[in-house]
Amino acid sequence: MPAFSERLQKIKPTIFSHMTNLANQHGAINLSQGFPDFDGPDFIKNAAIEAIRGDKNQYAPSAGIQELREAIVDKYKRFYGLEYDSAKEVTVVSGATEAIFSTMFALLNPGDEVILFEPCYDAYLALCHFTGAVPKFIRLHSPNFAFNLEDLKNAMTSRTKCLVINTPHNPSGKLFSKKELEDIGKLSMDNDCFIITDEVYEHITYEKNHVPMATFPRFRDHVITISSTAKTFSFTGWKIGYLLAPEDISKQIRLVHQFVTFSTATPLQHAMIEAFRAPSSYYDALKSDYWKKRDLLGSILQEAGFKTILPEGSYYIVTDISEFTTMNDLEFCEFLIKDVGVAAIPMSPFYCEESSITNLVRFCFAKQDDVLINAGRRLKSLREKLNS
Repeated sequence: MPAFSERLQKIKPTIFSHMTNLANQHGAINLSQGFPDFDGPDFIKNAAIEAIRGDKNQYAPSAGIQELREAIVDKYKRFYGLEYDSAKEVTVVSGATEAIFSTMFALLNPGDEVILFEPCYDAYLALCHFTGAVPKFIRLHSPNFAFNLEDLKNAMTSRTKCLVINTPHNPSGKLFSKKELEDIGKLSMDNDCFIITDEVYEHITYEKNHVPMATFPRFRDHVITISSTAKTFSFTGWKIGYLLAPEDISKQIRLVHQFVTFSTATPLQHAMIEAFRAPSSYYDALKSDYWKKRDLLGSILQEAGFKTILPEGSYYIVTDISEFTTMNDLEFCEFLIKDVGVAAIPMSPFYCEESSITNLVRFCFAKQDDVLINAGRRLKSLREKLNS
C-alpha cells in the first residue's frame, strides 16, 4: 500500500473528540467541548425554515449571498466604524476554521514562518503542518496570559509571513488590549507580514470590550478578520463563518475557498441575514446572560477548591489544579470524568510539545444554569475522591 501523506503524520486527533467521547461513555456532564446546550433565537430558525420552504436550496454564490455580505458590512460599520466593500472584501465560508484554512493556504508557502500565541486553538498548528509552514510560539503567561514583547521581536525573521491572533482568546479567555494589538501591529508592519485575527467570540466579553485589529487604520491593509455566527447566535452546527480582507487578499482566499467547500449552505445564509439585523438589545442580552453564567460557574469551581482565572471574553474558565493534585491535566480530566462525572478539557494540547503546561484545565460555561448547578453538586465530592 502506498504511504500516506507525510504532513498528516504530524496531525493528532483533536482533544475535544476524546473528552466528549469519554464523557458520553461515563455519563458525565460535558463542560469540555465549546458549544452551547441551548439553541439560538427562534427568529433566526424561522428565517431558515422560510428560506427552505421558499426554495432557496441551490448553490449560493461562492463568495456568499450578496445580501448577507451587505448585512455583515452594515454590522461592522455599526459596531466598529469599519468600512468594507461587500462585493470585493467580504467572503462567507463554512465556519471560522474553514476561513483560517483558506486564508493560510492563500498566504503561505512551505518554509514560511507563522507566529502563534500559545496556548492556541489546535487547528492553527494543524493548518501550519498542512501548508508546510513553520510555527513559532509566543507564550501567553498565566494567570493573566500576558506576553513578552521582546519574545515576539526575537521570534520574527525575514521568513515570518503572518501572525495569528485570537481575541477574545480560546482557551484562556484573554482579551488582547488596544496597546497589545498596537504593539503587535507595529512589529508586523516592520516585518511586512500579514495579521490573521480570529474574533469569533467578539460579542462575548465582560468588563472590557473587544477591539478589532482592523480598527487601526495603519494596519488594516494587512489584516484578515475572521469571525463566525456560531458563537454570537448559538448555532454552532450551521457553520456560517466569514472573513473580511482587502480586495487583493480576498481574491486569493476565494481561489482556495472555491475548491474547499465552494459555497456555504444557502438557506442558512438567508437566515443569517436576519441575524445580522438584530438590534443592539440582542447583543446586550447575550453579554449579560453569559456574564451571569461565568460568575455562576466561577463560584462553583472556587467552592470545589479550584484556583480560577476568570475570562475577559469567550465562554471558558481556566483553572489551576496544581494545588490539590500531582496528576497532569489529562490524567486529572480523565479522573474527573470517570470518578466525579464532570468533563473538562486539559490545556496541554493547546501548547507546543516542547514547552507543554500540564497544570491548567478549561471548563465551558455555555450551558443551561441547571446543568452548571448539577455539575457543582458533583464537584462537591472532588476533594474526597482525590483523597480516597
